[in-house]
Amino acid sequence: MCPAVTAGQPTAPPRTKRRPKAVERSKSVEDVIGFLKKGSLLWKVKSLSKWYRRKYTLDFEHLKINYEPSHKPVCVERNTTLDISDIHDVRKGWKTDIFNRIASKVEKRIVKLPSSPPLVDERNCFSIIIGINKSSLDLVAPDEHVCDMWVRGLQHLVAVVRSLEQEKNYDRWLKRQFQSADKDNNGVLDFDECVDLIKQLNIQLDKQTAKKLFQAADTDKRTKGDQPALDEREFVTFYHSLLKRPDLEAIFQRYSNGELLMTSEELADFLRGEQKMNVTSDFCREMIETYEPSESKLAGLLSHDGFQMFMSSKQVHIFNPEHSMVYQDMEQPMTHYFIASSHNTYLLGNQLTGMSSVEAYIIALQKGCRCVELDCWDGDDGEPVIYHGYTLTSKIRFCDVISDAIKPYAFQYSEYPLILSIENHCSVHQQARMAHHLKSILGDMLFVTPVDESLGKMPSPKHFHKKILLKAKKLPSDKEKQGLQALTQKVGAMMDGKKSPRPSTECDESCTVDESESDNSEPETGSAPEELTAKHDKKKKKKMIAPALSVLVNYIKAVHFHSFEQSQLAGKWWTMSSFGESKALGFVADHAAELVEYNKHQLSRIYPSGKRQDSSNLNPVPFWNTGCQIVALNYQTPGKPTSYNQGMFRRNGGCGYVLKPAMLRSVDRFDPTADPGDMFRQTLKLRIISGAYIPKPAGSSLDDIIDPYVNVYVTGHPADENKLKTAVVKNNGFNPVWDELLTIPVRMPDFCLLDLVVRDHSTTGSNYILGHYCIHFDDLMPGYRYVPLEDMEGNSLSPASLFVHVEFSHQ
Repeated sequence: MCPAVTAGQPTAPPRTKRRPKAVERSKSVEDVIGFLKKGSLLWKVKSLSKWYRRKYTLDFEHLKINYEPSHKPVCVERNTTLDISDIHDVRKGWKTDIFNRIASKVEKRIVKLPSSPPLVDERNCFSIIIGINKSSLDLVAPDEHVCDMWVRGLQHLVAVVRSLEQEKNYDRWLKRQFQSADKDNNGVLDFDECVDLIKQLNIQLDKQTAKKLFQAADTDKRTKGDQPALDEREFVTFYHSLLKRPDLEAIFQRYSNGELLMTSEELADFLRGEQKMNVTSDFCREMIETYEPSESKLAGLLSHDGFQMFMSSKQVHIFNPEHSMVYQDMEQPMTHYFIASSHNTYLLGNQLTGMSSVEAYIIALQKGCRCVELDCWDGDDGEPVIYHGYTLTSKIRFCDVISDAIKPYAFQYSEYPLILSIENHCSVHQQARMAHHLKSILGDMLFVTPVDESLGKMPSPKHFHKKILLKAKKLPSDKEKQGLQALTQKVGAMMDGKKSPRPSTECDESCTVDESESDNSEPETGSAPEELTAKHDKKKKKKMIAPALSVLVNYIKAVHFHSFEQSQLAGKWWTMSSFGESKALGFVADHAAELVEYNKHQLSRIYPSGKRQDSSNLNPVPFWNTGCQIVALNYQTPGKPTSYNQGMFRRNGGCGYVLKPAMLRSVDRFDPTADPGDMFRQTLKLRIISGAYIPKPAGSSLDDIIDPYVNVYVTGHPADENKLKTAVVKNNGFNPVWDELLTIPVRMPDFCLLDLVVRDHSTTGSNYILGHYCIHFDDLMPGYRYVPLEDMEGNSLSPASLFVHVEFSHQ
């Protein structure tokens, strides 16, 4: 949250950071874990008037938090748990929408709990961000020491869980399924309960086979009533015994020469010959030691079970591991990169009635986004707010976004420059407040050095390392200087005790810029009703810009686009224009080569049509093909466009900057709509072999079994657009086998993206998407490869996966 400022009073200096008391008092992580295991009384916060006191306790054995309300009816289940693996983030202080709403309603940072005498301030508060939807559990501790213990302990446990190897996470996933099926919490499942659970896990198995495997796993001879039962460990063994991978068995037999065990030399032959991996003997011995579950690893031998675990690990991921780090040249001009960009970043829903949220910015930044949008309007209390103008979307304070999202998360997931795309609808007075917050909160993170025109081109992402740039309208230099001088004189007069000018005279014609000379011709607020927008546009002749805000804009000055020829003649490479979807599509269709040339020297931003009131997205691919760097998408809306965005920006370490193909940077003229010929042609032979643990669609019943098939969508250059499909496998989401070879000609590999989509075949309704994985052609690894499936928002569906074979040939 941002501190409240009384009108006419200077902002108090920020509180000096001090070492948390928990760190001083705690000798080790074990002390912290022990403290959490004993439990604490905390208040769960829902709003300013709704606080619930509960005891929270860490279940270290199962890595869960148990909590129980102080008062509940007997008919309601009392015990409630939160799995550590579901925790996305732990934040100390008022760093969520709920706490920010509370802060905006109180004058001080101290709030009195309605049902408790203690007073609590921000230092006693923390939030746990949970699950795919990033919902927050907002808590208040009785003092700062307890708060620090919980924050430190949970952050440590979250880090530990994330560091677990995949196979350990997989066993934890199985144990969670077991615990969810153990309704009476007695720690065992009988045979019928196990059968119901494996049905829920998408496995169809005859009872006779299941009974045999159940009996083999029942080593401790536990009972539930008078029936045999399995505990957690035995259930994991039972489940693994269901796995039958004939595809892997055949590979194992081929490279082990028909033996039951594979030597490190035979594993090396497989990795070098089939996987095209340059591995050493030491590496192979290390892999055997890591993945072999039996004592055979002591002799340097790999069993079929160990081979199966290895073939489901990151070692055989379809994505090139070298590309999971920043591997591209980051010292070229910023105009030579695609930049991960968000449209209406503040929204969690649609553009008419959706909720605005600070959390939406955090989510975008955590996904590697490097250009976020701030749609700024006057707030009723003198503080600028962010929302979608002329609509019913909720409002959040500008300062909260800067302090709670931009500052702490700007460079947590990428160290390369973050662009704040400012859509400025504020009065001059509140623009000055924006400038104040940007400078006082961001400090040295904000890049404020004036443009060095002698450079002749945009500096590189490396030049702006860990810096924030503003993309906004800017006053002409003479007006900006005149306005700043007037402001300096006013401050001097106030310091001398003289009467200051009235606010209405703070900015005159010197603070205006013609709308025809700034930004794009299509209004960003185009999703408002057409008559409102038209009326609003007629009134827009000159825009008042606060000099204090204008001076913060340098290398990304927003200007109106007149023509490609005029832009080339002007040579102002530090200016950029934004284009609405329809106008940009017109350029792609009629002026593709000119747009490519323009984007070699200047940044351009493309945003979805204002008619997309449901926050649907444009297809980014045609704009990437023409070199447009900032193609802004609604990150909150899953679909093909966001899938392609995931595939594009998964590469180069996920840093949000991807070097454009050479022909989009070359001095030679390039037309991306022309026939590319066969100079770069390759043929991809993609064998879709099998799948594993494919999830059911949401809302499926216990007895529903899916009929999966795989679509492969190929996009990029128009000559490569393609769609391929496997056959349908009936009644098997557990381990479906397709074993189909798809031959895919690719004429422009540098532009190519592939989206592997698993669907459930339906004869009566929609073929639901069960999972997908989008990847750039250049990121593919050859050989037998593991493909982890994700949902359409990019969240992992582990352990769901595909098993494929990749082969390239040049023609």
